[in-house]
Amino acid sequence: MLKTEQIQVIISKFKDPTLWLLFSLSAIILLWKLGQRSLEDWDEAIYAQISKEIVQNGDWITLHYGYVPWFHKPPLFMWSTAAFFQLFGVDEFWARAASALSGVALIAIIYLIGKKVYGYWAGVFASLILLASYQFVHSARFGTTDMMLTFFLFLSLYGYLHLRQGNQKWWYFIGIACALAFMVKGFAAIVGPAAIMITLLIERQLLTTFKSRHFWQSIVLATLIILPWHLTVLLQHGQAFLGKYLGYHVIERATRPLEGNSGDFLSYFRTVLQSFFPWVYLIPFAFILSVKDTLKPHSSSRVLIVFFLVVFGLYSLVSTKLSWYILPLYPILAIFIGYLFQKAQASSTARSWILISIATVALVIFPLTPLKIVGIISPSVKQIVAVFCFVIAATLLVLILLKRLTPKSATILLFAVFVFSGIREVRGLYTARVTPLAALAQVAGQGDFSNNKKNPLIIAKLSADLNHPSALFYSNRPIWWVRSAEQLKTAVNSDKNHEIIMSKEDFENLSSDYEIQVLSEKASLVYAKIYPKNFREINK
Repeated sequence: MLKTEQIQVIISKFKDPTLWLLFSLSAIILLWKLGQRSLEDWDEAIYAQISKEIVQNGDWITLHYGYVPWFHKPPLFMWSTAAFFQLFGVDEFWARAASALSGVALIAIIYLIGKKVYGYWAGVFASLILLASYQFVHSARFGTTDMMLTFFLFLSLYGYLHLRQGNQKWWYFIGIACALAFMVKGFAAIVGPAAIMITLLIERQLLTTFKSRHFWQSIVLATLIILPWHLTVLLQHGQAFLGKYLGYHVIERATRPLEGNSGDFLSYFRTVLQSFFPWVYLIPFAFILSVKDTLKPHSSSRVLIVFFLVVFGLYSLVSTKLSWYILPLYPILAIFIGYLFQKAQASSTARSWILISIATVALVIFPLTPLKIVGIISPSVKQIVAVFCFVIAATLLVLILLKRLTPKSATILLFAVFVFSGIREVRGLYTARVTPLAALAQVAGQGDFSNNKKNPLIIAKLSADLNHPSALFYSNRPIWWVRSAEQLKTAVNSDKNHEIIMSKEDFENLSSDYEIQVLSEKASLVYAKIYPKNFREINK
């Protein structure tokens, strides 16, 4: 188990003022106005609904979605959210809190890893790069499993870096972190232990590891964390659990594209290119520098390179491709780029190849920044600002070439340019936005249900695709999904007081066949009561 030495090491980190500064900054960026926007479809609304149903039905073992058993993922993320709901109430903030707090904790871990592997400034730069990355901030403020998974994966890497110093008892720390990662997202967590074992093999420490009793005891400890829930659900639900949890969401997801989420081996190259602006253009220089560092004897950065290759390679081979699968890549890339800026700052001269390379990239990307901003300034103003940005970047490059700046001041100015470019889209994450479907579903959930019987709410997906899980969360009612005119007829005839959310186009098309009483409207959607055409005559 974790002994006094490991606990003292962990406690000592909390005395670092930079750690607290980054912790506070990340808490502000990731938690501010966290509940201002409606839950997004699909996964965010689904996980929030599952967590709400845990609180409603008190069943913390069998997860339920739409009031039926749900076997897609392990429960740790939903347990965390359900605990927040239980303590503070059900709303958007607490639906996202587990993910956002994982992001805050991850920033701290990335700082500590960067500092331990490359140096103090590499850790600081890496943390700030993530906080100036739209993809990272968006993922942290998005209530799904991926940020919590990424946190536990990097927690295991942090444990491995301490293990390399010779204390085999850090295996318990690694085992717990890997087990918790598995309890968040199942077999997606395998990339962590796989990277550690491959690194041990490369460093010729694998046989030594197999001789360590602490290694095997950590596996037992991890098993004791993972097995109880899985075994309990398996005994309760048998093949239904195995077929969905293992068959569909592991085997089928890996071997064929599911739900239209296909791509080729280069898909994630394109994802990083689109989602990691402007830092992506520094990756070649940072990667070369980091690979060079791994060639040094006793380099501790080797596990980071291996982790990057395992994540990128394994997820690229998986047939089902989604952009958030590669979230664990961004912290690694941030550490590499942070090391690049640290080396630039420590250059003996301002005219170093690193500073010139960064300044040249800045000259290209900085003028693009205003052109990528949507909805604030007119195209003509964008062009003027782009020219101004070009002049700033060009001036920096000239000053560097003329040695008019010290390496430290040049690095800070260039880093500021990249940060400014990186945060251009983050502002949109703090804008209050309630989707029309969420607004109408909330209205539908405010009816008189004093008899505790909630009639299903019909969601008509005829002319518009309204197959959105947020309707279930906000209405707090069972949903009857209708995909055809025949299904609608069955739904309406089964009860004489059905309520429906549909598009205005469907409202116009159905008005001749049904009696429809509009209760509320929002944008292109209508919430109404719907009856068979002869309903009033029958009930006279």
